[in-house]
Amino acid sequence: MNTENAIKTFIGFFVAMLIGTLLAALVGGAFGALVATISPEFVAGLFNRQEEAGIVRYACAVGMIWGVFIGAAVSGFACFLAAVIKVLRIRFESRKQPDQPRH
Repeated sequence: MNTENAIKTFIGFFVAMLIGTLLAALVGGAFGALVATISPEFVAGLFNRQEEAGIVRYACAVGMIWGVFIGAAVSGFACFLAAVIKVLRIRFESRKQPDQPRH
């Protein structure tokens, strides 16, 4: 793999991780807003918020933050799995062809 292909692969993975994390943030924010709309008392008690005025907006923000955390964790795990699969593929390919010199 030459340097240009490696850079393109890196950029592709980075963009996919970024989009996945932002989508997870949007889903988390929507879920937080939905829970706050259905039961504002639950969210107020959960986060120790006394005023009820901006509880939906507050829950949406907290949901987006947790969505970013979860999205980043999933993206990191996916990168780890991709690296493990790449290493295993290289190992198995080198075992199949023992007569050829390794590069």
